[in-house]
Amino acid sequence: MKRRALIAGAAAALIGYGWADASRAVTPGRPAPGAAVAARAIGWASAQAGKPYLYGGTGPGAFDCSGLVMQAYAHAGIALPRTAAQQWAAGPRVTSPQRGDLVFFPGGDGTWDEPGHVGLVTGPYRMIQAYGPGVPVGTYPYGVPAALSGTGPGTVIGWSRPWATSA
Repeated sequence: MKRRALIAGAAAALIGYGWADASRAVTPGRPAPGAAVAARAIGWASAQAGKPYLYGGTGPGAFDCSGLVMQAYAHAGIALPRTAAQQWAAGPRVTSPQRGDLVFFPGGDGTWDEPGHVGLVTGPYRMIQAYGPGVPVGTYPYGVPAALSGTGPGTVIGWSRPWATSA
């Protein structure tokens, strides 16, 4: 009886955290599953550093911004829509960015409602991106100060966490 109550309590705790089975449980001292997914996406995107920008590019030789993050998350097991605007609409949106989140900008062909540029957050005000013609895939700063220095896009529309609903 005691064992059954313990198992039922553990199952309820797992379900309460959104996990359907115990094989996906978080072990103390190990990263949460979402952090592991984000790390895989960042690792894959980082390995593309130096490749050229190509409008509509989804690799393997060249990328545009949304093609890069779409492929990075595909390699981490998460399917994302193709364009920055579609990725923004897919969400879920967050207000406190973490490593692996997507960061969105109006971009040259976008608006505040339908962003035209996306990058993959690697740290505070840093992201991996495929920025535009003549700028290789790489890690760059983002935010208004970066835009003023000419090294990255400016004002952030917001962030989304593609792995939050997939864990």
